[in-house]
Amino acid sequence: MEKFKEYIYNLLPSGLIGVVIAFFEHLFLNPDSNLIESILIYFVFGAVIGTVSELAVSWTIYKTSSKRLTYLTVMLADGVSVFLLLMLLGTHQAYGWMAVFNIILITEVLALSIAYFSNQKYKNFNQSLESKKENIKGRE
Repeated sequence: MEKFKEYIYNLLPSGLIGVVIAFFEHLFLNPDSNLIESILIYFVFGAVIGTVSELAVSWTIYKTSSKRLTYLTVMLADGVSVFLLLMLLGTHQAYGWMAVFNIILITEVLALSIAYFSNQKYKNFNQSLESKKENIKGRE
């Protein structure tokens, strides 16, 4: 159950990045697009890309435990995933390369924000565990 809760903790903000991109597309690229349909589609895309990014981060932490490398992994996993998805969707042909660059920039900033706050959450959790550990040692 705990793993499922952690998955949802990553899935929702990642999907919301997709919602932001749907609004960006609707406001700046194609005002005639169906916003509700775009929100649903991009939410799923965001959730999938967020899952890929989370797996890459987990693997990096497992192998190195380096924060800098972890943030670099978030940037790389997110950037490559979004770029490949945009190429598959033909975004560069429909809206041009500047739109692709803007979408990647938006997702990178938001993904790094999610990574930062997720890291803070785990850091606070680890500190509380260390505090509990010290309290237990003090009782012995």
